[in-house]
Amino acid sequence: MKDDQPRPRRPHYAGHRSRLKERFRSSGRKALADYELLELLLGYAIPRRDTKPIAKALLEKFVTIQAVLDAPLDQLEEVSGLGPHASTLIALFRAGVSRYLEPSPETAPVISGPEDVAAFLRSAIGGCPKEQFMLLCLNAAGRLVHSRIIAEGTVDAAHVYPREVLRTAMNCNATAVILVHNHPSGALAASEQDRNLTNRIGEICSQVGIALHDHLIVTRSGVYSIRLQSPVNPEKA
Repeated sequence: MKDDQPRPRRPHYAGHRSRLKERFRSSGRKALADYELLELLLGYAIPRRDTKPIAKALLEKFVTIQAVLDAPLDQLEEVSGLGPHASTLIALFRAGVSRYLEPSPETAPVISGPEDVAAFLRSAIGGCPKEQFMLLCLNAAGRLVHSRIIAEGTVDAAHVYPREVLRTAMNCNATAVILVHNHPSGALAASEQDRNLTNRIGEICSQVGIALHDHLIVTRSGVYSIRLQSPVNPEKA
């Protein structure tokens, strides 16, 4: 007996998603537009829904893929159709990229002065709206082996604890560290509080054989070295 029941139709986006995947596999990321990259990524968290509108909504809200990946989970979930599974996938992807780009002792640059990291630091935290403390950890050869945000605060203050500096440095066997924090106000100068903190952390680090090479203050436009007591030469940075 012939079955006259109609077969369920395949969702229209299924074939499109397969074609996107094949295009990516054969030609790489340059073969896809920004929204298509996000669309394909979201498909792994939202398999039974057309993710193109969600991908386009993400770019409409955050403008760039970089901003999408940097966005907090709660802001991602403000986009219609994007729930905890998809937001977690985006955050996980960003974490994986960061881990992949983290320098290894064999390939990391030698840090001989603040100008060697000035451009990186301006890009990393110079434009942050809240104060953040970052620690750069160096090995005996002066190579950057680890960098990490160790404290976050408000628009004008953040509290960093010496024990967190020591724990971070010792976990990666650092022999020297560079303390870094941003000034969201844009003031490219060290306060008395900044200098006192530098002295305090330097003394504590020296007790366990770790050198504090410098304390750098970062804004969107420049870097100030407390050790040199002057801004970093922009031509060298």
